[in-house]
Amino acid sequence: MSLVDPTGRILTEIRDDAAVAALTTRVRPGEPAGKTATDAGDARGPGAYIPFIVISRLGSSRLKRAPIQEVRLLAKCYGVTRQGAAVLAGAVSGAIHAKGHRISPSGVAIFGSFDDGNSGADTDPVTGQPHEDLVIQVNASTELLT
Repeated sequence: MSLVDPTGRILTEIRDDAAVAALTTRVRPGEPAGKTATDAGDARGPGAYIPFIVISRLGSSRLKRAPIQEVRLLAKCYGVTRQGAAVLAGAVSGAIHAKGHRISPSGVAIFGSFDDGNSGADTDPVTGQPHEDLVIQVNASTELLT
């Protein structure tokens, strides 16, 4: 049996949150979307920045005697400006902080999710785009509920 990964469920909750969606619908797992024939991608150069979010897994730990895990995620919130990045990080925090028990249609049980702090403003070393990073703690079942 493999461990359930709640990352996709948290990503969906962030993307579907009204405050986040008012700022961007670009919420990605792992890395920014690349350039395609019809879209310039997420990580653009100076003068062409757009807001977007990248969610990645920092790690997890399991309880010894119960099918429960704590998963830590990183939400990198990119903005057009430093202020925009901070506003986007605040919206992500509002979407997940202190949210109680819920079960996804696929059976992922989340017992709680929390804003576990941020790193403040930073700049992407490749594009120069401002971002603010937010750590998310997710307490979830290690198994799907059916």
